[in-house]
Amino acid sequence: MDVVRRNITALRGSIEIDSEEGFGATIRVRLPLTLAIIDGFLVGVGNSSFVVPLEMVVECVELSQDELKAAQGRDQLNLRGEVLPFIRLRELFDMPEPAAPEPTVLAEGMPEVDAELAFLLQPVLRENVVVVNYAGRRAGLVVDALQGEYQTVIRPLGAVFNGLQGVAGFTILGSGQVALILDVPGLVSRVSRRESRRASQINHLAAVD
Repeated sequence: MDVVRRNITALRGSIEIDSEEGFGATIRVRLPLTLAIIDGFLVGVGNSSFVVPLEMVVECVELSQDELKAAQGRDQLNLRGEVLPFIRLRELFDMPEPAAPEPTVLAEGMPEVDAELAFLLQPVLRENVVVVNYAGRRAGLVVDALQGEYQTVIRPLGAVFNGLQGVAGFTILGSGQVALILDVPGLVSRVSRRESRRASQINHLAAVD
């Protein structure tokens, strides 16, 4: 244990050991944020990647076209009877909208297809929702792609980016690309405040009527 303590101290961290006879021991290790390793879930928006702390991920669902239309302008999703408020990372970080996919073109000589089949042949833009939970509150993060679990080292943001909302740090992916690590507690609080304001406005309008 002395060797472990020396190594942690050399990394500018600390270790605390609380032991009680017959009940075992509790070991607390604290390391600088620059050395913190987390299990994350990697997602993509456009050409950018983001990391969501895995311990806060509840599930991932794909939004159907009907659900996309129903949620338009409301930022809420009916998830198996539960009203789930969500936030689009593309809008949060002011990222450009994706280009529309190229339509399917039938090769020359192929028979004509009816309108319904032609519609089904057209590619669609898909969106996914990562459902996260913090302190008993759930929210959805809308992304383009789900890229899987990813263990990573958290690096702190520089002073210039300290005010960037929704971000806890960044990491460097194996490809060399920079990925932002999302501040899930901050995002959930942001969504909760938005929903509280919306509820207050509705109650005010109801009182006026």
